[in-house]
Amino acid sequence: MKRLAPLAAPLLLACSSLLFAAPAVEHLRLSVIPTAVSSGAAEAMVVSGGRWTTERHLVHAAVLIEHPKGRFLFDTGLGRQTAEAFARNNWINRTLLAYEQLNPARDQLEAAGYSANDIDFILPSHLHWDHLGGLPDFPGIPVKVLPGALEEARDHGEPPAFLAEQLDGEREWQQIELSNTPYQGFERSLDLFGDGQLILVDLSGHTAGQAGLFVNLPSGKRLFLIGDTSWTERGVEQNKPRPVFVQWLSHVDSDRERNSQQLKRVHELHLRDPELLIIPAHDEFVAAGLARFPAFEE
Repeated sequence: MKRLAPLAAPLLLACSSLLFAAPAVEHLRLSVIPTAVSSGAAEAMVVSGGRWTTERHLVHAAVLIEHPKGRFLFDTGLGRQTAEAFARNNWINRTLLAYEQLNPARDQLEAAGYSANDIDFILPSHLHWDHLGGLPDFPGIPVKVLPGALEEARDHGEPPAFLAEQLDGEREWQQIELSNTPYQGFERSLDLFGDGQLILVDLSGHTAGQAGLFVNLPSGKRLFLIGDTSWTERGVEQNKPRPVFVQWLSHVDSDRERNSQQLKRVHELHLRDPELLIIPAHDEFVAAGLARFPAFEE
């Protein structure tokens, strides 16, 4: 028995890796990973024309997308180190942007048998703190961004929108170049894996290089992840931007006029194609209608 003891630990580790390995990917599927919710604000503060009597708790989420050619996160939500970075904001922004129910994506992935290395890359819709908060939890994982996104965040980004701690450290940043291929009213696009299932477009306005992602699932269900072009479904359906006073308080949009143009484009797409599910990154009601990890939309 003593002779077998040195072999026991490696054997147990090997068995453990088999038992808790991430599942093989046979076809495209998608899952929402809520990582926190806002502490609450009147709907009138998140969309023009919203009701002061309705309280909203916007969600901060990552989206796990699995494809036979790659597994990635679209946004990371909030992470293990977010609280420390967030605490450096001033009192006003800590109050306006307060969150609760923190549950980092990496913790949820590991609880389901995934490891950080099961993620091939991270594709943030944009580099604001609430979309990139989990990035430090995935060291060494490449990050794909559209042109202008990283430059804005590093050279011009300031709290509360951008938190330097989330951008620090060694990291492989890969710039994505779109092709001159029109898609759903967008002049340029990129078919991520060359099979028509995941199509990336430029939604710059809220930030430079904000990315939108069309997801065409095998079931025929189609989604369009629009980042923060609008925080709510109401904004898309009614073509209503964020309130002006919110822009004044926190300078939410890097280019408010351009974001309004993008919102109008998304609104018109919704009218043309009502079967397409348009997914604002923070709408808690829309997120509740999608599969929550470890369940999947397929």
